[in-house]
Amino acid sequence: MKTLFGRSLHTSGDYVAHCFNSIRRCRVEAPWPKLLCHIYTQDTRCALPYFAQIQSAWACAVWSQIMARHLTLRSTFPPGTVSSGNAARLLAGAALSFVAGTAGCANCAAGLASGYARIYSKADALFDENRYVELESLVSAALSERSDDPQLLWRQARALHKLSEAEAEPRAKERLVRHGLAHARRAVLVQPDCGPAHKWCGILLSAASAFEGTRAQIESSFAVAEHFELAVALTPADATSRHLLGVWCFEVAKLSWSERHLAAAFFATPPQATYEQAKGHFLAAEEMEPGFYPKNLLMLARCCDCMGDKEEARVWRQKCLASQIKTPEDKITIAEAAALKI
Repeated sequence: MKTLFGRSLHTSGDYVAHCFNSIRRCRVEAPWPKLLCHIYTQDTRCALPYFAQIQSAWACAVWSQIMARHLTLRSTFPPGTVSSGNAARLLAGAALSFVAGTAGCANCAAGLASGYARIYSKADALFDENRYVELESLVSAALSERSDDPQLLWRQARALHKLSEAEAEPRAKERLVRHGLAHARRAVLVQPDCGPAHKWCGILLSAASAFEGTRAQIESSFAVAEHFELAVALTPADATSRHLLGVWCFEVAKLSWSERHLAAAFFATPPQATYEQAKGHFLAAEEMEPGFYPKNLLMLARCCDCMGDKEEARVWRQKCLASQIKTPEDKITIAEAAALKI
């Protein structure tokens, strides 16, 4: 039997009820019943529309805690292997921890107040200048003094990912990816309402699963999508997060028959998406920040090509070819666009 503040809790249902009653007493407005129902049944995508309806920033942080714990559950245990009772305990614990005062955003505020804003700014400048080795060294030194700073953690994850892209030796590349993923996961745990942490966690989780084969990629695809969806929900003005959600939809839409058959063998509901959905995300990203990323233009060309709209595909391909090269990735993207036959 669990006890909480001296009160006996006989079932997981009691535990959930106690936690959410605690939140209600704090007068937080949210569509509680439907949201709790979807999260309790581990249906994160259905929960997201209700998550978006939450009005106060405080309530948003509560539910960010819950969703982050849900992603931890999903990445630790395959879908369907965790009982609803255990899921309820995990999720309710997340809500209760916030009610008790563990607000993730406090770490960010403390970092800014103590002068770490200067380091964040310098790290971002190094990233924009493609100086990834210096970036990794800067953030690593800062983390030695402030190991649980979520803003430093996701920036280090970003730096390690970029270093992995430039690494030719497979084992070294994998080490960088997994090291980056560990930093991103830590950032999500420390500050669950941090959109960039979810974004880079999704990127690195996808990259890590690529070393383990098709089955691992399919298994991780659910958590990858959920990280990107949370990144979009938490940072709705970030065009890159929306682009990444589009890439996920595109990759799922183009799965081969054998890959779909494999997914169906392991999951009652395999990952599903369409080229139309992917295109919608790419267009939304382009509307937010026109021309921000040559790869977004290339993906629009590919989507239109797969949908049979050759004329529009050529338009997007031409826009990609006319893009300014700012990074090594941009150079590769434009080369791919030049080789794309439409």
